[in-house]
Amino acid sequence: MAEVKRKPLEQVFDQGLEKLVMISPNKKTFDEITSIMFQLYCGNDFGMGNFSLQFLDKADRAWRQGRKTIAKNRGLTLVKNV
Repeated sequence: MAEVKRKPLEQVFDQGLEKLVMISPNKKTFDEITSIMFQLYCGNDFGMGNFSLQFLDKADRAWRQGRKTIAKNRGLTLVKNV
């Protein structure tokens, strides 16, 4: 069985920050996001009881809502196949 090589965590973190810089519209947004990331790292659960599950649910919900907003702003509509 082939061994799976993982990137060093520092490299993963650096790549994540580089991508965040590319998608952030300005420095203020970048600072807000990195501040939240740091708080999460330090253990702030933002009042969520079962933090890991609620965090994943919130992240998934934010992605779906954000994509719908982007589509709407571009004049696209999302329809389900019936």
